[in-house]
Amino acid sequence: MSNDLYPSLDLPAITNEQAVQLKRGTVVKTRVFYADSVPGSTATVVRHRKDRYGNVFLRCNFGKNLGGHSLLKWMHADAMCLSET
Repeated sequence: MSNDLYPSLDLPAITNEQAVQLKRGTVVKTRVFYADSVPGSTATVVRHRKDRYGNVFLRCNFGKNLGGHSLLKWMHADAMCLSET
């Protein structure tokens, strides 16, 4: 999952067990280049969803664009890490 243009952060990934316990408003960071989100981008968790294979996806709010619309994305929990702040 590495990309020369956007190097991955050397931080532990969020496991599926941790992801289902995250509360709304928890601050997370993108760990790897995934779904047009560069490593280090911070977001807040809106909710989580588990698919039938046991994979957990997080609905993340990356802030607002210039038009005032929220930038919401479904991100795989493995692509995210907990933020220190």
